Order: sequence, then structure tokens, then C-alpha cells
Amino acid sequence: MNKIELRTHLKELVANVELEQKKIASEAVCKQLMSLASVANSNSIFAYLPLQNEVNLLPLLELWIDESRTVCVPLINWEENTMRGGLLTTLDESALIETKFGIKEPKERHPLPADCIDILLVPGVGFDSQGGRLGRGGGFYDRLIARSRPPIVIGVCFDEQIVESIPRESHDQLMSVVVTPTKVYFE
Repeated sequence: MNKIELRTHLKELVANVELEQKKIASEAVCKQLMSLASVANSNSIFAYLPLQNEVNLLPLLELWIDESRTVCVPLINWEENTMRGGLLTTLDESALIETKFGIKEPKERHPLPADCIDILLVPGVGFDSQGGRLGRGGGFYDRLIARSRPPIVIGVCFDEQIVESIPRESHDQLMSVVVTPTKVYFE
């Protein structure tokens, strides 16, 4: 399968998983992440505010904010097709805005320097056990990682999103680790 066909197939697979199963799987991913010493001991984490069929990391984001860790999420410049980390200090809906494609960002845009990020948590449409990632097709994460790769880049997904092999192009960036509800794959 090429990237377009694989993307369509995996999106359908995840869309057919019941909401309760996604909730349970998301909780399991959060536990897996917290079992990683690099995550448990990290001071600054670049995460994301989940879309409908992505792993929900909101409980972890809330915990990290409460622990006074530096948490940032994508701030997207749609005109330049770039992304950077923006400080997230609350999950209160009144402090967030919805941008293109349902992506939420903090209303108050406080970008953080890329070199202060310890860990980057990356959603995707699909992953393979070698760290390959299939995104939504915009290349935002690939460009961010290529420009300023944090020490640890962790792909986050449901078990249904793991495939034998993701087709790769020269610009595609590998994950250091891929975490699912049931397994942790190291590069």
C-alpha cells in the first residue's frame, strides 16, 4: 500500500473502534508513558491536544501542569506551514481556541525555544515497530523534528495503528520510541 491508501485504511480502522475502547486504550498509553524513566523524569514535554481519533493524553497533560512541568503543544503557522511549541498552562476550554481542522491551541501564544524541549510526543495515523510514522500528510512534525530534534521523540498510537512497515521518503523522520496501549517499541 502507498501512503494515501494506508492512511485511508488506518483511519477507517481507528474510526471503527468504540469510544469506550479508545478511552481504555488511551489510559493504557498514559500508563506506558509514565513507566518510561525519560518521561517520568522530564521537565519539559511537547505534547498535543488530541483530535477525535488520537490517543487522549489530557490526564497526563493535566498532571504535568499540576506538577509545574513545562508543557507545550503545537502552535501552527498555516501561512508558512510551520509548527513550534507553545506553552500550555491550563486545559480550561476558555483558554483554548480551535484552529483549522479542529486543532486546538492555547489562546495566549507563548512560543518556547525548541532547545528547551526534553521529549516530543507525536500522534500519527500509523507507525511501525522501527519508528516509522505516517502522519496526516502535512509534514508539520517531520519539519519540526528535522529542524530541531528533541533528545527523545515518542510516537503515540493505538495498537490498531501499528503496521509491519510504513512507506518512507527522505524527509520522513523516525521516532526514538513508539508507545501503544500494550507495547513499547524502541528504535
